[in-house]
Order: sequence, then structure tokens, then C-alpha cells
Amino acid sequence: MTSHQRSGSRWSSRAWTCHFGVEVTRRLTLIRNATVLLELEGQRFLVDPMLDEAGARPPVENTENDCRNPLVPLPLPVEEIVAGVDAVLVTHLHRDHFDDGAVRHLPRDLPLYCQPEDEERLRSYGFEARPVRDSVVHGSLRISRTGGQHGHGATAGELGPVSGFVVDGVYIAGDTVWCDQVEQAVAEHRPRVAVVNGSAARFIDSEPLVMTTSDIAEVGRLVPTMIVVHLEAINHCLDTRDDVRRALPNAVVPEDGETVELPT
Repeated sequence: MTSHQRSGSRWSSRAWTCHFGVEVTRRLTLIRNATVLLELEGQRFLVDPMLDEAGARPPVENTENDCRNPLVPLPLPVEEIVAGVDAVLVTHLHRDHFDDGAVRHLPRDLPLYCQPEDEERLRSYGFEARPVRDSVVHGSLRISRTGGQHGHGATAGELGPVSGFVVDGVYIAGDTVWCDQVEQAVAEHRPRVAVVNGSAARFIDSEPLVMTTSDIAEVGRLVPTMIVVHLEAINHCLDTRDDVRRALPNAVVPEDGETVELPT
């Protein structure tokens, strides 16, 4: 069996591992942009929920593309996306990671794990925000928070703090470029899977704000399975899925709504 398997159907029921006769699912479904459903040890984590309808928001300013965001619709009804979710992971509060649609549609009693800087704002919406300073335990799983750098130089400071998370050997890098914090996270946690935000998104007058294909290649030298998301959904994102596949033929680049089974 290869290091990953892809399922053409949504919410595939195939499982990877078996503990004491009980099948345990390990899979990831890309919803759109950086919004993914991560299923581990019987727990369903919704990551960075961007749930607005296509075109609900104006374009990101200071970019060459003036199309409204999100650029593409959700691949399935929002009610199906949030159904059965056990917890939410929010890397930061930029609107392509947590938007008005998330505020409207997420149940208020879900535990919502976030960076400490975002706790107050999330609680103001009525959510059960749980800041992760270092790590927390959710059921049988430990959630560890990692650092990142949202761009380069002064731009990274202006865009504010961003985080990632590691859960059961899966590293959700968040909005970051390749930097010391990412290298440190990989060295410390030794993830088997990395989910990275590609697209080389940028402003007209900035360097990339998230990973380029060269950045992703650096992570790929250290992590066995690489999944690239954050593509073709927001107007300042440049690299397409085809660009990433050409540059990184060993990376997994799912379509919206596609499920990828994860290695153990």
C-alpha cells in the first residue's frame, strides 16, 4: 500500500488501521482553501472553517485580481460540513480561515481550539474558545500548537501572529512561509504528514505570504507525506493546483471535496 490513498468519493468509509479488531479511520477531506475535515482516532476536527458562499466578500486589497471571495463555492452543503464535528481548530482569524459563515453556522457548544491571541474575539461570538499555549488533550489525542511566519519582514509583523497544530502525527502548518518556526516544529514533533498552505499568495508590493513550491519542497525533505491545500479559492493566491503538481510531483494536491486517506 502506498503512503497515501485518494478516494474519489466524499466521506470515504475506507480505513487504514485496525486496533484490537476495531477499524480506526485516518483521513483528511479538503473542503475549500485551508478548510479541511481531519478524522483521527474517531474524532472529527474541522480546521480553519471558511463557510461563506462564493463571492460573499470583496477581494483582498492591494492585489492584481479584483474577483470577489471566495472564488469557488463549497463542494457540499454547509450543514453536511459541520454535522458530526467534535472540535474546531483555528490557526488565526483572517477571513479566509474564519469568516462570517463560520460565525453563523458553527454550533456554539463545540470546543474551538485557537491561539491565545484569538480567545477574546472568539468568545465574543459566543464560542467555547480554548486557547492552546503549548498543548492540550482532547479525548485520547494531544493537540500541540506550533509557530509560523505569515510572510516576510514587516509584512509578517503586520499580518499578526499565526499558529499551526500537530495532532496524532499530522502537522497543520497554517499560514506560514518556510522559516525557523516551521523547521523547529518538524524537528520537535516529527510528523508523518504535513498539511501546508500553498499558493504563494501575495500583495502587489510584498513577498509571498504563504509557502511557495520551494518552501513546500523544504518541508517535503523532512516529512514523508505532504498534502498541499490553500489553492484557487482566494483572489491573491497565485500558484494553481497544476503549478504545484508540476513542481512537486510527490505531493498530494486534493480537489475540493476530495478525501485522502492518511498513513499510520
